Amino acid sequence: MSLPDPHPVHEQLALFAGAATPPVATPPVAPLGAAARTAAYALVLALTVLLALWGAFLVPFRVSGTLVPVSWLLAVAGNVVLGTAGGRLYGRAGAVVPMLLWLVVALTLGSRRAEGDLVVPGSTTGLVFLLVGAVGGAMAFGWQVTRPPSPR
Repeated sequence: MSLPDPHPVHEQLALFAGAATPPVATPPVAPLGAAARTAAYALVLALTVLLALWGAFLVPFRVSGTLVPVSWLLAVAGNVVLGTAGGRLYGRAGAVVPMLLWLVVALTLGSRRAEGDLVVPGSTTGLVFLLVGAVGGAMAFGWQVTRPPSPR
């Protein structure tokens, strides 16, 4: 007579695949209240503005005369993270607003002022910065669209 196996099949597969311990069930996370959700979203939007400013000023970043495209990485990764965070807070609209806000700030910094000041140049580097930032925000929005709605 054999004893029943204490681990279900999926836990055995996880152990076989290299997991050190069987997966532990995590308790469900309590939903945020309306005030906390609004404050968290305001933080996402403030970080979006800072991300656009920081990235715009890093577009012409060079080390020993060699262009280092750190602004591209910052734009795409930051917009993916902030768009995903906004989407988790307010759904599809919450995911698209950070991308649009980022674009408004970045495009504003890419337009020449009356004094002739320009932060994001119309060069390939500046245009790629705008493109990858928009693509990062679109990726976050696309992931939000394909994600099943969560109860609020």
